[in-house]
Amino acid sequence: MRKIIYVLTVLCAVAMVSCGKKGSAYIQKGSKSNVDSLSYAVGVDIGLGISNNMPDMKFDWDVLNESCEDALYTQIEPGKEDERMAKGIEILNDFFQTKRRDRVTAFIESLNIPDSLMGQEPIDFSGFDVFENDDERKSVSAAYGYDMGSRLREARVPLHLYWFHKGVKEAADGVATLDAHGSMMIIQEYFTVLLPMKNKRESEEWLASIEKKSGVKKTESGLLYRIDRKGDESIKPTANDRVKVDYEGRLQDGTIFDSSYERGQAAEVPLSGVIAGWTEGLQLVGKGGQITLWIPSDLGYGVYGNGGGLIGPNTALEFKVELHDVTVAGAPEAAPAEADGEKREFKQAE
Repeated sequence: MRKIIYVLTVLCAVAMVSCGKKGSAYIQKGSKSNVDSLSYAVGVDIGLGISNNMPDMKFDWDVLNESCEDALYTQIEPGKEDERMAKGIEILNDFFQTKRRDRVTAFIESLNIPDSLMGQEPIDFSGFDVFENDDERKSVSAAYGYDMGSRLREARVPLHLYWFHKGVKEAADGVATLDAHGSMMIIQEYFTVLLPMKNKRESEEWLASIEKKSGVKKTESGLLYRIDRKGDESIKPTANDRVKVDYEGRLQDGTIFDSSYERGQAAEVPLSGVIAGWTEGLQLVGKGGQITLWIPSDLGYGVYGNGGGLIGPNTALEFKVELHDVTVAGAPEAAPAEADGEKREFKQAE
């Protein structure tokens, strides 16, 4: 778990697959002539968060922005570790948990502030630089920027980099044309109004195109499905049963957001405890069969999406699901599988 936290209030409440550095559909270079208010607001939000909460951190903003951009363009294969991120987190943990803490404490003690006045007025860090030298400044700035960019990439925020970097730098320098309230209003409008409208329109168009494909059927609820392998049709689950499945969930653009195959472990879930599209869809296939589901947002994660994840508001989803086994409601559960003397645990699908 990452221990370095920076202010990105709305974005952290929201959340690509392939190797190497290349362009992203969500990231553009941008230009001075075409103002992008969202990108500038996101930059201001981050810049103000850093300068207000960590005034002792005199970052190298050019290095931070360049490293952030690297992370925004870097895409990691599922199951692969981002080695640069891992190294950066080590640098940040060491700096924030030990070096910065000790240096800030020593600086405050040097001010000889009486205990009776401590905390009554903000401490002036304008003349204090927590970094010992430029090499350390560049190293921490690079690690911090990469961590920041990785989080933005995971949140899938559409950014024009010229305006994003401009917002970060101007906020840190105290010359931004937006204040904290103004930047937050722009970000909130995007995530609560514009993005849900965009996702709803695109999801409806996508499902309409899927419905035309051979073998795809539609239920009264609007669920689209295709039986890829029938299985034993005499053994189908009901809404109250438990199922053992392998599955892969994708977004419209093909991004895999969850997969039991990648974990190498099937999931056991009660059909009464999953999204409505699963509850309905898994009752359509027999034990040993496979089904593909295209789930409208109202049968999935709805207008809020999956907070902190890749599933945005009003987002339709695709699932490929293999039904391995069915446990009838009320039937005694089998003893847990064991391997090498240890109980095997199955992770439930969210």
